[in-house]
Amino acid sequence: MRRFTNGLIVLILAVPLWAQKIETATPSRDRVVPIHTALDHLTVIEVGEPVVTVAAGSAAFKVEWRDNKVFIEPTEPGVSTNLFIWTASSRLNYELESAGEVGKMDFAIDYPRPTPPPAAKMPNSSGSHVGIGDPPTKAFEIGPMLGGRPVRSELIKPSTHGVDVFLKDLFEQSDTLFIRYEIRNNTKGVYVPGNPRVFALNGVQSPEFLVGRENSQLSEPEALRLKAKSQLLLPVVDGKLRSTQLAPGEETVGVVEIKLPPSRQKASVLRIDFSQDRRGPVTATLVL
Repeated sequence: MRRFTNGLIVLILAVPLWAQKIETATPSRDRVVPIHTALDHLTVIEVGEPVVTVAAGSAAFKVEWRDNKVFIEPTEPGVSTNLFIWTASSRLNYELESAGEVGKMDFAIDYPRPTPPPAAKMPNSSGSHVGIGDPPTKAFEIGPMLGGRPVRSELIKPSTHGVDVFLKDLFEQSDTLFIRYEIRNNTKGVYVPGNPRVFALNGVQSPEFLVGRENSQLSEPEALRLKAKSQLLLPVVDGKLRSTQLAPGEETVGVVEIKLPPSRQKASVLRIDFSQDRRGPVTATLVL
């Protein structure tokens, strides 16, 4: 009888652990997913592509990310907040519930890798087709540029009430540079980006934060610390914007083609200016 009772106690104690959840979800920017947490425990969100940035509404939750994984740990009881995760192709929305029982928490949420659309070959003026390693044509395929190189933007934090510009990837050929970018309107009004103007910053002093930052977009505080002797307005050869105006909460992508100056330093800096929003200038600073 005692042996049976001991076994029953072990079984009862094990039951709450069965409620701990490891789920597989489908990414959707139109849905808010509740997440149940517990003190001194991590919840892991593993998305199908690298994370660009995250933002939480309260410091009561410790949120870190590496590659395609986001780690969440509550540090205070009785606090709930929201969490946003941005990837290259989507935004994920969550409501972080206040820390509760371990047996009811979400241990992990897994997302499948996004299925890339079939690569369409586009005819160019010579009658051949655009393939891997070819530059974008004048038609401007606004998707990821084949043969290009991605722009790193780990330090770029999304704003809550402004317009954000995220540089996505580059394609350089001879003295021509193609830049693909994304614009998000976080204001309460309609935003019209307009045609971007691109400046080469000459004689930039080389502070420590520029070392090893090639192919990177600088954060706003870093860009404000730059000191250039002069700036040169570069010719914009062509450009394409998927949406010419953005309602509140909307985003779009575009490509701009510019002519680089004939002689430039190995690690030159470009500043891309768009139309101002209600707060002031909307810019993106790129280290080549």
